[in-house]
Amino acid sequence: MVWDFCELNKRAINGKCKKTYSSRILFVAAETGNTIFIVELIRLYPDLIWKVNDHNQSIFHIVVKHRRKGICNFLYEIGSMKDLITPLRDENDNNMLHLVGKNTKQKRLQDVSGEVEAMIPPTYRERKNKDGLTAHELSTEEHKDLVLQGEKWMKGTTIHCMVVAALIATIVFAAAFTVPQMTGIPIFHSEAIFKVFVVADAISLSASAASILMFLSILTSRYAERDFLQSFRF
Repeated sequence: MVWDFCELNKRAINGKCKKTYSSRILFVAAETGNTIFIVELIRLYPDLIWKVNDHNQSIFHIVVKHRRKGICNFLYEIGSMKDLITPLRDENDNNMLHLVGKNTKQKRLQDVSGEVEAMIPPTYRERKNKDGLTAHELSTEEHKDLVLQGEKWMKGTTIHCMVVAALIATIVFAAAFTVPQMTGIPIFHSEAIFKVFVVADAISLSASAASILMFLSILTSRYAERDFLQSFRF
């Protein structure tokens, strides 16, 4: 069906269609993630990769904007032309990396961001759009509410975990110094199982103490964007 469509529309992409954006079917396919259709069409008519829509966005701008990973990977197949397409800007001077930073559905936030950053030449990563924002600054602005939600979730989770760690530390600390009988000598001090208990108790105390310190460091953190990328990745 794809091949028949391509043959029937062979003349449609010549002449005036090369100058104006008269059909939206290509960009609709890119937006909906119709990978097979896009790939086959571009292989028959390579010049379609230079087509832009009303916002001066190519089909690859669209697939990046809508996180269509399958079509985005096709950039690797077009060779050196990739280096000419990835820096292209739309009507707002946004390149592909800016579009990655734009707000999108949270579950698809990381689908193509790393891939696009690897494709974009390093000199273009700090380019600013018409609003004077780099891709990173635009991403920060678009997802500032997400950072606040993350801070709230981290604090709530950390407090609950620290309470549990403190309870465990209290119990194992008390167990280490609570000796049965009035003589101060444990009943099973000569048994091997008692030595296992002492070692396990010491490990539990050390682990719970380390957990408390770690959770305290999280509570006192600045909760900056970079903290979520580095310190809080666990």
